[in-house]
Amino acid sequence: MHADQPTYAGDLSPFIAWVNELIPSILVQNIFACIIVFLQAVYINRIVVKHRMGIEITLWPGVVYILLCSMIPQFTYLSAVLIANTFILAAFSDIFKIYKRPFAVKFIFNSGVFISIAAMLYPPYIAYLLAGFIGLAIIRSFKTKEMLQYLSGVLVPFILYGSWTFYNSVFQDKMGALIHNKFGFPADIIPQDKYGYIYLGIILLIIMIAVFSYGTYSMKKSIQVQKKIDILFWMIGSAMIALFINEHLTLDHLLMLSIPLGILLSMNLLKMKSVITTEMIHLGVLILMGFLHFGVLTL
Repeated sequence: MHADQPTYAGDLSPFIAWVNELIPSILVQNIFACIIVFLQAVYINRIVVKHRMGIEITLWPGVVYILLCSMIPQFTYLSAVLIANTFILAAFSDIFKIYKRPFAVKFIFNSGVFISIAAMLYPPYIAYLLAGFIGLAIIRSFKTKEMLQYLSGVLVPFILYGSWTFYNSVFQDKMGALIHNKFGFPADIIPQDKYGYIYLGIILLIIMIAVFSYGTYSMKKSIQVQKKIDILFWMIGSAMIALFINEHLTLDHLLMLSIPLGILLSMNLLKMKSVITTEMIHLGVLILMGFLHFGVLTL
């Protein structure tokens, strides 16, 4: 109803200018953002069910992901991080598939391609290359040949994009925009706005919940599932590393944590013995979000 796009959106990714040109209406962009979040939630549920990461078949991982992506009004626009999350989901879905698979070259290569595309859309996602590399090593014995396959996948999107910009004689401008002022130590870890302390508080709270629940996540799970849970924690670690290489630190960065935390926090909800307690937590979060979105609660 009151569609808006933060003034810093273009600073986070050069591709936002292309999105604004392709879809001039901010309201239409926000509708697309809702559709993307919904489809990503469905994809997350599919990953959790297919890889048997939960104790039962449930839609909670997708629900928690949607809640994290909608927590505050600043998240409700078609951001570069939100678009990049689609490729991160595809990348780690491919990594999960290589467990005990003798011929996994396409999954290894594709995981590098998808993480690289995500990094082009939102440069701090370059830190997820570490999570991808470690994830491959966790899932299977990582050979030198497979390492080269992964690195080849990482390079392909940059080579193709660089070739296209060179052909159109805009190589210096486009490639420069891709990396210019995107990396560096942030001047302030807490953004300088009224939601700054919420940003830090949410990150610390949800990460502490996940870390202290690590033992319960792995309890009575197969070795395969335990390894995949470990990869989720490496994703969280990579997102934290990205905090210190991102010169334009904004609230959007929290969305980098939404995929692994959406899955992990859903496991916390499923561990609760009382279904009523789980539903009350869900309802409480929805009410709080409503207060924040409709301006009833101002901070």
